[in-house]
Amino acid sequence: ISMGSSEGGGYCDADGNLLGWINELCYIQLDLNPEAPYDPWTPHSGISHMYLGQRAATRLAELGGVDLPDDLKPSSPGMNTMKHEGHAKCLKLIQAAMKDPAKEPQVRLIYETIGVYLGYALAQYSDHYIIENALVLGRVSTGTGGQVMLNKAKEVLMAEFPHLGHITFHQPDEHFKRVGQCIAAAALPEL
Repeated sequence: ISMGSSEGGGYCDADGNLLGWINELCYIQLDLNPEAPYDPWTPHSGISHMYLGQRAATRLAELGGVDLPDDLKPSSPGMNTMKHEGHAKCLKLIQAAMKDPAKEPQVRLIYETIGVYLGYALAQYSDHYIIENALVLGRVSTGTGGQVMLNKAKEVLMAEFPHLGHITFHQPDEHFKRVGQCIAAAALPEL
């Protein structure tokens, strides 16, 4: 699962084989609440990239105590377009705030909340896929906040879906987390 400007994902079977289809996870509806946030470029609400990517972090930043300029606040018209640059800037502010000991306890709640989203998303994905391992990539997973997020996702799985508590999270080094999806795609054999 790549948690960056959107949510990307892929799936391979227990033997490590790609199964011949593309798994675009960012349009899976995770939240059925009629008040769920809408995607700015489709008529759908509650879709996964609003919960498992930079847009999730942006939506939670103010509540998490991050000081944001007006143009990076979730209510800013520029943050509700197809462009991702503002969300990347917002995430950098969140990551910087996470390093500030005075702000860390409140900012940590952003990552814990996204971790809850991830735990429930994996449970939903498990209705369709056999999941033993989850490789988690993307800018949202970088830094100490990424580990906070994974710990909370594991906690959700153990408490709410104990039959899925066996899922093991994997993370590469910090650089690969941010660009790993591109490297993996470039390494795929020609079909």
